[in-house]
Amino acid sequence: MDSSERFDSVLYGVAPALRRTLEFLPITVKSAAQEIRLRAGKPVALTVDGRSWFVLKNGRLTDGFSPGLLVASPEQLEESFRLLCHDSVYAHSAEIAEGYIMMTGGHRAGLCGTVTPNGGLRDISSVNIRIAREFPDCALPLLDAVDGGGMLLCGPPGSGKTTLLRDLCRQLSNGIGGRIYRVAVVDSRGELSGSCGGIAGNDLGNNTDVLVTSDKAAGAQSALRTMFPEILAFDEIGTAAELQCVAESMNAGVTVLTTAHIGEKADIMRRRVTKNLINSGAVSRVVLLSPKIGEPYHVYAAQEFKRVFHR
Repeated sequence: MDSSERFDSVLYGVAPALRRTLEFLPITVKSAAQEIRLRAGKPVALTVDGRSWFVLKNGRLTDGFSPGLLVASPEQLEESFRLLCHDSVYAHSAEIAEGYIMMTGGHRAGLCGTVTPNGGLRDISSVNIRIAREFPDCALPLLDAVDGGGMLLCGPPGSGKTTLLRDLCRQLSNGIGGRIYRVAVVDSRGELSGSCGGIAGNDLGNNTDVLVTSDKAAGAQSALRTMFPEILAFDEIGTAAELQCVAESMNAGVTVLTTAHIGEKADIMRRRVTKNLINSGAVSRVVLLSPKIGEPYHVYAAQEFKRVFHR
């Protein structure tokens, strides 16, 4: 499935009156779009290369607020919400409580509205459909850097950390570098595997086991005990419990691959979780991504950050 087809595949979750305009956007726009944003009473927006563009009723885009914008009504937000849930809100209640809905094909819809006392969501005010992308072999230059010491992929939101991690898992699992590894993926928000209804929408390789859970720390412990992986991968390290799991993995001889939201290089040792991760010795390589997808990423030895920090 190419990029424009992936765009079309998420439109089942958009109210038909809005969908009709989005279906006829140029293929070049569909191929480059990262997100479709619907806001009650506001213009429909696309995120393209990190920038916001607004959809006109005639199917063109503008980067300003001009007449003729396609506006989503509150009723169309509610309709989109029902379509995303396939008319079964209850079946997605656990995801909704976390602020999102996993979509068919590995895509994800973020939600805003009014949180109810039981953790549900009503009066939907925003829907952000994030279009999942796969870029086969984008992690190929990193294979030689996975030397058993672990790897931390850093970058701002939308820089492609998850995409890079996903492809790295696929290549290691498929033996692209010459050896087939046992890989365990702990997927807390469904973004790595794109699992929906037990079916993975993204390719993580033929020798990969996937555990979908909201508790990464508990999931990592379970994967270590039951699946005996050689490589453990999960997205967005952020808690002391997750750091502890990384330490346990290292002691068990398991290589850890993970990511972190980082704005710039200096932030890596400013954030407590990434500083502690590097100082623990659990990662030997740090990859820093550019804010713009497609731009070169840089690979550093973790030891370099320790030297800078201790000067």
